[in-house]
Amino acid sequence: MPARPLFVLLSLLWCPGTLAGQEVMWKNLVTVYGDNTEFFTPYREGETILGGQFFSTLAVRPARPYTIQVGVFGDVRWGSAEFLDRVRPVLAFRYQTGHSLGVIGTLETSRRHGLLEPLAVSTLELTRPIEYGLQWREQRPHWDAEVFINWQALNTPTQREVFDYGWVLRARPVRQVSLEAQFHGLHHGGQLFSAGVPVTNNAGGGFGVTLSDTIPKLGFGSIQLYRLTSSGNIDPDPPANRPRRGRGTWVRGGLAPRRGLELFGIYWRGKDFLSQEGDNNYNSVGWLRDVYRSDRRYLELGLLRRGRLDGGVELDAELRFHRIDAEPSIAIRGTSWEYSYRLVVRTPFQFVLRSLDRS
Repeated sequence: MPARPLFVLLSLLWCPGTLAGQEVMWKNLVTVYGDNTEFFTPYREGETILGGQFFSTLAVRPARPYTIQVGVFGDVRWGSAEFLDRVRPVLAFRYQTGHSLGVIGTLETSRRHGLLEPLAVSTLELTRPIEYGLQWREQRPHWDAEVFINWQALNTPTQREVFDYGWVLRARPVRQVSLEAQFHGLHHGGQLFSAGVPVTNNAGGGFGVTLSDTIPKLGFGSIQLYRLTSSGNIDPDPPANRPRRGRGTWVRGGLAPRRGLELFGIYWRGKDFLSQEGDNNYNSVGWLRDVYRSDRRYLELGLLRRGRLDGGVELDAELRFHRIDAEPSIAIRGTSWEYSYRLVVRTPFQFVLRSLDRS
């Protein structure tokens, strides 16, 4: 089965009559990744994710603002017995101008659509880089926005329909200030089949402000403050005494002594907060459903390196330390600190296969 999408892609490349008279770009992205979380608390399980991914697509522009993408995505985990653990099609119609991007089909998912980690856990960048649905992005001088819907599962006699949706809005009245709003929802439902379970929903979002500017002799500094709320529960049968709504305050401070390198800290204080696609270190519900703590406190300190290397190669490197409700640590004994780290290398390359004949 994994060979079939590759055969289709190669057939498109070599068929002499394919997309005649159009400009065809063969775009590729190879990603190798490692992410390790040493968590031994009731909220989030420790996990090691090691592997590699590739996107290989043909991009055709029938007219200046329109692009059609056809291709294949593959993912393999190191140590797996499978040739590829996941193979997915890449199919998209894109409308793009200097400030707008509209997508039908395979979505752009970079940085989890810009959602905060309480609303979308960071490992989604590795475990769910392929999403399908609708998306619109705007980038203007004083504001930018994104809205999307991602279909995860169809409604069948044995399962509920699943999709998530959200938006991120930012307005910059002056250079040093950004006013922001975020929302992320998750829906289990569908009209055709009940699959024996009720319709359930979960949503989280809120408003925030970011202050940022250059600090003499130190670098570029920033501080973010968000007030988040949540409602609902995807669990079709939660304990009756569980609150249906929650809230929390998220604060992040960062200092970048040079471009691409940042020292940062995050503080969270929540009460009955639940965002089920978010980082569970922020939630009141543990990874085991019988674990619940209404009042939550979470602290994170880290070092982040993001940048471009020679040849357009992109590097993400992170080292984080986590203090989760002062739970005693197994990872760093005698303390209340857990740790995690990540290394991701992305290598893009592309070729022009056919040039547009304007004669």
